Amino acid sequence: MVAILQPVQDLGFWVLRVVDDLGKLAVFTGQIIAALLTPPVRVRAFVTEIFKLGVLSLIIICVSGVAVGAVLGLQGYNTLVRFGAEQSLVRSSA
Repeated sequence: MVAILQPVQDLGFWVLRVVDDLGKLAVFTGQIIAALLTPPVRVRAFVTEIFKLGVLSLIIICVSGVAVGAVLGLQGYNTLVRFGAEQSLVRSSA
């Protein structure tokens, strides 16, 4: 009889875990909102952190993009050559 109820027990455990996680997320979100609305509001510190995280990360993002683009281009070239479709590649005017 216990083996028959195991799937129901597993489903109940999963549902309780999801509800518990959603409750923790709601409490965390409430704490964030309360911290945002509690004085002192440090707008300058917030803008400075956004600048550090956004603008100063652009060089890393650009270098990563170039590296990923080069790898994707090489992989695409190898695949096109294998199937005899080199004419599908974009060629420079030089």
